Amino acid sequence: MLSGTEFEKGFLGYCLRFPDNITLSIDEIATEDFSSTKLKAIFNSLKSLHEKKAPIDPLSLSNELKVQGWEIPASEIIELEDFSFDGIDVIYYKDQIKTSSQRRKLHNFLTEAIKDAENPLIEFADLEERIGQGIIQILNRSKPFESNLLKPTESFFPEIKELFNGRSINGGVRTGWEEFDRLMGGLRPNELTEITGETGSGKTTFSVNLGYKLAKKAYPILIASFEMRPLAVVKKMLQTESGRPISSHSLDSISPFFLSLSSLPIFFVDTYGEMALPQLKRLIYYSKRVCGVQFVILDHLHFFLKYQADQERQAIDQALRDIKSWAMELGIHIILIVHPTKLTYDNKVVHLNDLKGSSGLKQIPDNVLSIWRPRGEDDLKNPQNEIVLYILKVRDDDGDEGKLILTFDKRSQSYSDSRPGFARPVEGKASPELPSPSPRSFSGKELASGYDR
Repeated sequence: MLSGTEFEKGFLGYCLRFPDNITLSIDEIATEDFSSTKLKAIFNSLKSLHEKKAPIDPLSLSNELKVQGWEIPASEIIELEDFSFDGIDVIYYKDQIKTSSQRRKLHNFLTEAIKDAENPLIEFADLEERIGQGIIQILNRSKPFESNLLKPTESFFPEIKELFNGRSINGGVRTGWEEFDRLMGGLRPNELTEITGETGSGKTTFSVNLGYKLAKKAYPILIASFEMRPLAVVKKMLQTESGRPISSHSLDSISPFFLSLSSLPIFFVDTYGEMALPQLKRLIYYSKRVCGVQFVILDHLHFFLKYQADQERQAIDQALRDIKSWAMELGIHIILIVHPTKLTYDNKVVHLNDLKGSSGLKQIPDNVLSIWRPRGEDDLKNPQNEIVLYILKVRDDDGDEGKLILTFDKRSQSYSDSRPGFARPVEGKASPELPSPSPRSFSGKELASGYDR
């Protein structure tokens, strides 16, 4: 049984001075033998390091104490039992000092101390005290190496376990479009999705409808449309909420739908025209922190690009890398609308090689979607028609490339899973009626009607 605080400190100091001898003594002492909670915590941390066969020295002990909820700096631990120069693992500390300047300072300090120790005119007690104080000062200016970038395989096992619990952080959010969800595997956090298509194909309307469906599932979304003011987007959503054009409503009839829409977690960037990437980043990070935003819709890429005529590729690549990094840092999903290059003929399906400006447009994003809709006269007059959504790229193993058909209702500005009986349009032509409906979607195969032959 220990008695007296000084003796307790002396025992702990002995363990630190001679860690190889801990086995001979640590099993004979119990936590209850110490008089203060702080000394008990230090003893428990020492014992934990010993059991894990980890290095035993003031820095390691200080870090272990942090794990147990104690903030005791290494400089205070060194003072246990007048913990002096001969008890310090100098090689270990040289490896742990964070900055090169502090490593050099420690090296130079110890080199001078060794020279002084050989000088018979210098009292060893004075030297020992000076060395102890000097090392404490250096340690106070230094920190152990800590990196969140280097991880062993075992650190990812909790996420693997979550996959089997059905709550994986990488699990995709389902939209409610059955074939879309089946092919995409849902919309996953940490990803960037590009949406492209010919001018007037419905890229913005599709993206807004997608955001609306996510908000109805209580996922907060941010819409940053630089081509139209938020009012135009709100009008589209009101039509979706009410199921018919705003022009068919009165103020009294539209008000309940506006109140319902206002209850959804939808936020807007209220601006028109260009915006610099740093400003856009601040808005997105703010929306994540304050509003808990999980999905961001950006319309479109070239509104926040600034470059000289011969630097378009570099500007696009840098913007895409930045936007992708935001998604990963915040754990959100970003949907980015991009425009294709000049197409060879009207009403063409946009493929990966049609994306203008940089190969990064097909390399950097996790997913690439292309919208195509028929432009025949009958299709333009019909209040409902079908669009083909091409899934050109899915990086995650849970998804597949392919194509699917959605029905677009102009009156409600909404998309839904297609139903049998619609005409099957051919790319670049009007829509001929077919005797029987073709399959709705195929993963990696052509639709039987030959949408994009």
